[in-house]
Amino acid sequence: MKILDNTPVKLSIFVSVYVIIFIFVSPFIDHLFTSLEEDNASSESNLQILTEIIAHVIVLTISWYFLYKFINRFLESLLNVKVNDTTKKAIDFISAVALVGLQRNLIDKLEYITYEHPFRAHDLYE
Repeated sequence: MKILDNTPVKLSIFVSVYVIIFIFVSPFIDHLFTSLEEDNASSESNLQILTEIIAHVIVLTISWYFLYKFINRFLESLLNVKVNDTTKKAIDFISAVALVGLQRNLIDKLEYITYEHPFRAHDLYE
């Protein structure tokens, strides 16, 4: 029996490839957006920071969608494995943690907006 004919080995390779790709793609996406320090230095308003947070999330979502479609099809055909529902959920979780967890600029801005300088109703109408 070949080691690559073992389903757990194939799925481990599957998930490892996902994580490695997302580890390389995540910093690229993060560097498309300015850091909180740069925003504070240029005196951006909370609304501008919130707009950048929303744009960052949209870029992440679109990137994840296309990467998922490409990687999934490629690895299923390469490893000759079919991903079932349970495995798909595990891969989704791991890829979300890898992709979003490496977004330092996004995380800093979300913490700033949420804890240090939360929005008030009057902020939206100024």
